[in-house]
Amino acid sequence: MEPKTKVRWVDEKRVYVETPQGDDYIVGFHDETLYLCQKQAPWYQVDKIIASLFDKFYKGDPSVIMGEINRQMLINRVGSIFSYYSFNKEAVSKERVRIGQRIRELRESKGMDAKHLAFYADIDAANLCRIEAGKYSVGLDVLSKIGYALDMEIDFVEIQKR
Repeated sequence: MEPKTKVRWVDEKRVYVETPQGDDYIVGFHDETLYLCQKQAPWYQVDKIIASLFDKFYKGDPSVIMGEINRQMLINRVGSIFSYYSFNKEAVSKERVRIGQRIRELRESKGMDAKHLAFYADIDAANLCRIEAGKYSVGLDVLSKIGYALDMEIDFVEIQKR
């Protein structure tokens, strides 16, 4: 039976876990051993083992990740979890929209159309439209290119708590 929890590798040390409850986690391992095991022995499906453990033990309480799920991984000699963090998809989506709107505001304030900004930033114009619409998650490299083309720098600012 296929697990309900979805797990996919992000890189050699981390997996993305999407639970049926709608919670998302990035689960990290100490090194790339589990990834290499799965790559070299396809029958050893670490991602499916993790998904099954989440199906069995996760009921919305994240403490079971470093608790019972990690314990079961150790007992079954799969490995151990080094770290995890969750993120709120809705908050990420709102931030993506906010960043896209800000890029559009800056572009328009400089009297630049989208095609010109895309050209100066050396990115695809369709991608810029998706970024401005908040439909595309922009990486730091692309964001830096856009910032440079707008004569702006990327910076972190303190959040005003409501």
